Amino acid sequence: MQACLTNEKARDAFNASNKSELYVMYQDSPNVLLYKNPNSLVAEDFDTEQDIYIFDRNYTWTYVHTHESMCGPYYKVK
Repeated sequence: MQACLTNEKARDAFNASNKSELYVMYQDSPNVLLYKNPNSLVAEDFDTEQDIYIFDRNYTWTYVHTHESMCGPYYKVK
């Protein structure tokens, strides 16, 4: 297990993070999406998504939104 921010602290950290470019990956999909200039994205944009992993181009942080309503979201800084 890794120490990370959870719940509202994770959302706040994601919303405040530098998002000049980021990757979005879904657990059951072979595709990884690259978002360029996504600074207007906020954690709430992903509330209806399940098992989604979002990380910046340099892998300095990761935001995870799971399918379990009682778990996460999670935000981890490298």
